[in-house]
Amino acid sequence: MTAPLQIMTVTKGHAYDRNAFSAMLDGLPGIECTQVEQPAAQRHFAGDEPSRWDAYLMYDMPGFRFDPDHSAPDLLDPPPEFRADFTSLVDRGHGFVFMHHALAAWPTWAEYAGVMGGRFRFVRDRENPDSGYRHAVEQRIVPISDAAATHPVLEGLQDGFDITDEVYLAQIHDADITPLLVTDAELTDRTVWSTWNAVVGKRDTNDGWQHPAGSGVVTWVREHPRSRIVYVQFGDSAEAFRNPAYRRLLTNALNWVARRS
Repeated sequence: MTAPLQIMTVTKGHAYDRNAFSAMLDGLPGIECTQVEQPAAQRHFAGDEPSRWDAYLMYDMPGFRFDPDHSAPDLLDPPPEFRADFTSLVDRGHGFVFMHHALAAWPTWAEYAGVMGGRFRFVRDRENPDSGYRHAVEQRIVPISDAAATHPVLEGLQDGFDITDEVYLAQIHDADITPLLVTDAELTDRTVWSTWNAVVGKRDTNDGWQHPAGSGVVTWVREHPRSRIVYVQFGDSAEAFRNPAYRRLLTNALNWVARRS
């Protein structure tokens, strides 16, 4: 019998339904997930610890200190030791699956966004608009092409699936990724809400906000010389965590990045 995959699951930084999330992880076949919150999780990237883990599942959003008075958040740099440990693991070929709000993690660390293949921005500046969101969107998810449908991450999902979950309008590094899945949800600055507006207390509005329309890509593989990297945009709600197709997608992705596909 094949031993179950051992997955280090990193959390904290964004609110989520802990019970539903844990129930989903417990239901992934052939996979055992150990959950550790930031910043304690950082020790599992150092020294001999990575040898314990077949892959990492990143569901964290570190790098912010939000102000309850609705002013701009403080943006925090990653500790130098963690930066070095993470970079070393990627260079050595460790696999990573990034979920949902992990796309916003470590906003001051450009290389981290480069590894993921994109960036969700809470803050707007002259060079970059803030990103957009909308909760509980009913959407149809399909492979972006016939070629994508043959990828191991999409095994059993070639015909697509339905899901109700949050959508993002965010920056994707199109030249560095292989897109796999696309949503039929309309992603424009008129159909989703400005994250910066939410930060400053004007939640669920898009007043004064401009952002290029999104491609609809919601799952991709990041091209890297040694590591296997997958980003899966879903993961906001208990309803999504219960979705069988989403569980299948995560199972496939973790097996693939752990090279057990």
